[in-house]
Amino acid sequence: MPEFRYQATDPQGGVVKGVLTVESEAEAMAQLQRRGLMVFDMKPVVARSIRLSQPKRAGRDAMLVVLQELATLLDAGVTLADGVENVARGYADSPLGVAFSKIYAQLRGGVAFSSALIQADLRLPNYVIELCKAGESTGKLAGSLRSAAEQLELEQNFQREARNALIYPLVLMVSGFLATLLVFVFVVPKFANILTNPKADIPTLSLWVLGTGMWLTKNKLILGAVLVGVAVGSYLLLRQEKIQQNLWNWAAGLPVIGNWIMHTEMARWSSMFSVLLQNHVSILEALMHAQNALRGDAWRQKAALILSDVRGGKTLAESLQLHQFIDATGVNLVRVGERSGALAKTTASLASMHRMHSQQQMRQFLILLEPITILLVSVVLGGIMISVMLAITSLTNVI
Repeated sequence: MPEFRYQATDPQGGVVKGVLTVESEAEAMAQLQRRGLMVFDMKPVVARSIRLSQPKRAGRDAMLVVLQELATLLDAGVTLADGVENVARGYADSPLGVAFSKIYAQLRGGVAFSSALIQADLRLPNYVIELCKAGESTGKLAGSLRSAAEQLELEQNFQREARNALIYPLVLMVSGFLATLLVFVFVVPKFANILTNPKADIPTLSLWVLGTGMWLTKNKLILGAVLVGVAVGSYLLLRQEKIQQNLWNWAAGLPVIGNWIMHTEMARWSSMFSVLLQNHVSILEALMHAQNALRGDAWRQKAALILSDVRGGKTLAESLQLHQFIDATGVNLVRVGERSGALAKTTASLASMHRMHSQQQMRQFLILLEPITILLVSVVLGGIMISVMLAITSLTNVI
C-alpha cells in the first residue's frame, strides 16, 4: 500500500507532519481533514533500499516537534499507538524514527508510554517523563505532552541564549591559551642561552619560564598527546550522567553560579508543580513528580521532606518555609494560592519569577566572565614577557 508524507497545520496554528499508509492521495487528504488539519504539502514516499549515511542522534528540536505533534494527534482523537506509529513513519530515516518504532512495539505489548520513552534512550529531561506519567494517571496525556513541549522549548531557548553569550569568552580563553603556548614553544626558547651563562643573576620566575619553554620545545609530541588526551577524556567524562550530577552539585555552592542554579531548580520545580495541578493531579502526586524533576541532590532531599510534611497534614506554605525551600515572597504566593484555591496559578507566577531571576543571574555571570578572561590572559602573557625581560636585564651584571 502506498505511503504519503504530509505537512499540515492544526487549529492552533502548529505544524504537524507525518506519513499515512492509504490507497490514494485523496483518501489521505480526507483523513487529515477529518482530524481538523489543513494540509499544505503532500508527497508520495519513495522506498529506499540503500542507506548512504548513518543518521545523527535525535536532537531536542526534533523531539520538541514530535511532542507537539503527538499532543495534536491525541486531541484530534487519534489513539496513542496510532500517533506513535505515525511519528515512527514520519521520521523513518532518523534515529527518532527508530526510537519511536521501538516505543510503538512496546505499546502494542502493553508497556506504558512513559516506560517506553525511558527504554528508548532518547535522553529526555526528567520532567518530560514525569509529565507523561502524570498524563497517563489522569487520562490527559495530550495536555501533559503539550506542557512538556512548552517546558522543553523554554529550556532550549534559555540554553541557546547562554550558549551564544558564552561564545566570545570561550574564544578569548582558547586564543589566550594558544597564544601562551606559542610564546612558550617558539619565543621563550630564543632566550634559553641565558640559562647557560653562570654569571647571570636570573630571577626565579625567569628560570621557571625559560625552563618550561625549553621543556615544551623538546617534548612537542608529548605535549600534543597530553592535550588530545585531556580533551577526549574531558569529553567522555562530561557525557557521564554521574559526573554531570556531581558537577551540578558542586557548582551549586559557588557564588554567582550557585544563585543561578538555585533559581533554575526553583523555576523547574514550581513550573512542574503548577502544570501538574492544572492537569488535575492531586497535590501529593504533583509534589512527588515535581521532586523527581529536580536535578540537585540537596533540593531533592528538601522536596522529599516537604512531601512527607504535607502528607502528614502540614500546609505546603508551612513546609516550604520550614525547610527554607523558597524565599519569603514565594512562600506568600503559595499561601495565597492555598487559601484562594488558585495554587496552580500562584505557583505558575512563582515559576515565571524564578525563571526571570535565573536569566538575570546568567547574564551577570557572563558579564563578569568576559573581563575576568581578558584579565587572566593579560596576566599570563604579561608575566611571561616580564620574566623574559628580567632574564635579559640580568645580563647587565655580566657586562
